[in-house]
Amino acid sequence: MSWLSRFINALRSERLDRDLDDEAQYHIEQTAAEFIRQGSMPEEAAARARQLFGRRLPLREASRDAKLIPWMESLAQDARFGVRILLKERTITAAAVLTLSLAVGACTAAFSLIDALMFRPLPVPHPGALVGISLQREAAFPGAAPRDDSFSYPFLENAREASSRRAELFGMTVWGPLQSAIFEDGTAEAAPAPEKVRMQWISGNGLAVLGVRPILGRLLVEADDRPDEKRSVAVISYGFWMRRFGGSPSVLGRTFTRNASRFQIVGVAQKDFSGVEPGYLTDVWVPLMTYAPARSMRNPGNGRFAISGRLKAGVGREQLRQTLQAALTNFRKEHAGELLPPGTSPERIARYVDTRLNVNSAAQGHQTFLRWQFERPLWILAAVVGLVLLIACSNVANLFVARAAARGREMAMRAALGGGRKRLLQQVLIENCLLAVAASAIGLGLAAAIAPAIVGFMSTAGDPTYLDVHPDGRVFVFLAAMSLLTTLLFGLAPALRASASKPLDALKGSGGRQSARIGLLRPVLAAQVGFSFVVLFVAGLLLTSFYRLTSVDLGFSQKNVLLFEMDWNGPMGAGGSGAGAEKARAVQVEVLDRLRHFPGVQGAATSLFALMGGAMTPVLGPPIRFAGRGVEGTRPHFLTVSPGFFATMQIPLVSGRDFSDRDSQPAVPTAAIVNQSFARQFFPNKEAVGQRFQRMIDDDGNFGDLEIVGVVHDAKYNNLREPDAPIVYQPVRGIGSAVEVRTAENPIPLALALRKSIEEADPSLHVARIALQSTHTGETILQERMLALLGGFFGLVALVLSAVGLYGVLSYAMVQRTKEIGIRMALGAARFHVVRTVTGDVAVAIALGVTAGLAGGLAASRFVASILFEVMPSDFASVALPLSCLLLTCGLAAIRPALRATLVDPTTALRYE
Repeated sequence: MSWLSRFINALRSERLDRDLDDEAQYHIEQTAAEFIRQGSMPEEAAARARQLFGRRLPLREASRDAKLIPWMESLAQDARFGVRILLKERTITAAAVLTLSLAVGACTAAFSLIDALMFRPLPVPHPGALVGISLQREAAFPGAAPRDDSFSYPFLENAREASSRRAELFGMTVWGPLQSAIFEDGTAEAAPAPEKVRMQWISGNGLAVLGVRPILGRLLVEADDRPDEKRSVAVISYGFWMRRFGGSPSVLGRTFTRNASRFQIVGVAQKDFSGVEPGYLTDVWVPLMTYAPARSMRNPGNGRFAISGRLKAGVGREQLRQTLQAALTNFRKEHAGELLPPGTSPERIARYVDTRLNVNSAAQGHQTFLRWQFERPLWILAAVVGLVLLIACSNVANLFVARAAARGREMAMRAALGGGRKRLLQQVLIENCLLAVAASAIGLGLAAAIAPAIVGFMSTAGDPTYLDVHPDGRVFVFLAAMSLLTTLLFGLAPALRASASKPLDALKGSGGRQSARIGLLRPVLAAQVGFSFVVLFVAGLLLTSFYRLTSVDLGFSQKNVLLFEMDWNGPMGAGGSGAGAEKARAVQVEVLDRLRHFPGVQGAATSLFALMGGAMTPVLGPPIRFAGRGVEGTRPHFLTVSPGFFATMQIPLVSGRDFSDRDSQPAVPTAAIVNQSFARQFFPNKEAVGQRFQRMIDDDGNFGDLEIVGVVHDAKYNNLREPDAPIVYQPVRGIGSAVEVRTAENPIPLALALRKSIEEADPSLHVARIALQSTHTGETILQERMLALLGGFFGLVALVLSAVGLYGVLSYAMVQRTKEIGIRMALGAARFHVVRTVTGDVAVAIALGVTAGLAGGLAASRFVASILFEVMPSDFASVALPLSCLLLTCGLAAIRPALRATLVDPTTALRYE
């Protein structure tokens, strides 16, 4: 008989039994009929036939073993029985499933996020052969990326030539902001508005080396990768093709403009490829040589490109590394004079030339800003939800240990009827497995809702995050492993206890257990309390850190400030000279004059970019020098702003004056306003106003004069964590990328009208985004907000689970010791002693759990220390807060069982069972 038939028979053993009984009866009847034909009487023939056939039960069992898989039949029988038991005990089943499903769903959501951001390979052929190169460097600040993956175009050419026998290399831009592009729609009725797209500049061979296939048209080729001021080509992604063009084949040949560059769409990439930067959807790929003018591209000091590639067959990463290391060393020796400032020490030159080059796997894509920003927070989240899973499993284990005690007589009776311990253990484990499967099914649904919500915490309105967190094969494998793990975690101890029942116990009452202590529940309860304390401790650190971070003094007021992100398509943006600059200055004056006279507006200004832009905003820090001195080692931050900026942002003027309209005119020296940190550092013993210094104004090393006309209060420049640093403000000579508007009341109702007023000032102006300054600032602490919210939520879940678990253990202990309590009370025991009797063992378990949890929390705090702000894990408040919450929760959970113990009637207790 085939294995398939035996498998099917194992699942329908009742039908097999009927078939075997019918077959046996047929043989007996045929034999009896033969005896009748030989002359026997019917009764005698039937008796002889049954005697000749033999014992039917052993024969049926032997036939069954040949026609099915016995162990599978036993599993099927136990599964059917388990379903009936779980349906019978609906309350316990529902509590266990809901508890486990929440924890399993959280774990699955965390896995989906980590897998999508860090582990999932690119959807290209043989992704394991993809590599990227980087330079090892010391982190500039705690938490900074320790790798430098920015290289110049000249080095890219050298590296490609040197490694041509070992790998195919290409260059590309990474970590770039959204770009403004104007797509021509073929109509002349109105000028199309700029659209925000994510563009990537990539070598002509890049997409082909990756293994990307076109779904329409063609990909970029090496012949496309050349500077061309008139027109170049572009390939768009499938997702952008569907969103922007509705999947129309006529997209081929369409053109778009980015700044002064014009591109023609020649192809659409394959459906499942959205770029090499996990977390971001690349919309457009264009040739690398169109990134900047040829002169800038050929500058060996302009490190703007990442280098990736594909290893050739039989070549290892170390072999490629050695080849590229030699190319890097030779390149830096040749260009050291251009790449390092004059007067650099020989030791510094030697370290620079001998910098180690690494070849890293790029199977999961390029290291993105999003991955760098959220890699540690996601691992912290995974650790927290893992602890919540352990808490949930220990909670259910407590429940099932008590349930196993209640089923002791049932198990003993089964053992008395011949059930071996292995079979009893199997039965209980299968019941637990059914619970785990049900919890996993519900948890999968919860994960499908939780994971996208967490992705939302990682996104900003101006720079959305994309992660494919839909369940796939990898998630289902993880979920299966989770089901097995949870079955073992919460089901093994109850199963061992239940299967240890002895036949003799079936003949006894359960009175002998009335004074039993909590026994096996003690270590499980201690573990639950310990895990809960660790979750609360970490959650408390994250919440305290987030609170202190949001309480930082910004140095300006962000209340009622509205930001407009600008796209300027005119001949001159925020600086320069000539007719274009005059036009830009005129537009600035017109825009600000319109806004300042708008009803409800208290102030308006423009700046090169908005304050608190976060890590994706460029930090301008050119070298400065003072008369008679060399270049300063400290580079202050620079920001160009319009007159009225400090009043609009309510940055107090300490001394001197604000910018005026004449400061925007080309003049030498140029006016500058500095902050207090700049004045303290460079002019500690004299007035800063009236002093002069120089700043580098171009890549050729030329300096321009600046005169300090004012000193303002320190204000945060880019993020909440940065210390007060020297800042230089210069007058903007045009429209910056940000326009700030302060209103008397809530600015949201005025947003659309203000936008219309700005765009009516000049046809070349377009508002790309509107946001509150508070929202803009909040986007710099996305990871801290996500961890604080989720940490607080799971801390609350841990408290609730601990309370439920402790309540269940105390209630079980009180029921088990009812007779003992009655005897004590009958002998005159005080109520306090009765409470101590019930809670004594539990208090010991809680103390052990808190002690272990404190040690675990201090160890876990080292993992989150790098993202904490002004919080020390060893502080008294850091320990006292979670400890107080946990003890208060335990106290509340113990009140009702303790009161029930004091209200036991001795007479009733002595008649118990």
